Amino acid sequence: MEVVVQALHADAQTLREDVVRRLRFATQRASGFVSRAVVRMKDTNGPRGGVDKQCQVHLTTTDGTVIVALSQGVSWRAALGLALSRAVRALWRRVGSRKAKAVARSAATAA
Repeated sequence: MEVVVQALHADAQTLREDVVRRLRFATQRASGFVSRAVVRMKDTNGPRGGVDKQCQVHLTTTDGTVIVALSQGVSWRAALGLALSRAVRALWRRVGSRKAKAVARSAATAA
């Protein structure tokens, strides 16, 4: 799986290795279904503070489907954790529907 981390803010740049590690851990059970992951981190409010850290996770599956999850948080880690959990949950829904369709097709051909 190819992992791309895009972050313009200096604090987010320092988390690059942690982002890759957490992303690989979160998707390890479904790594055969994910060909590329892009994580974008942005500070929407600048130095004023508040709930302004934004994290966007794009997962591209092997069949070309793109799953996008967006979250905001007070810290980079909180925003990343929420975006990863949303993306992985959507990925499992996608994987589950693919498996259900494959089972239905095999049952139809067997009958």
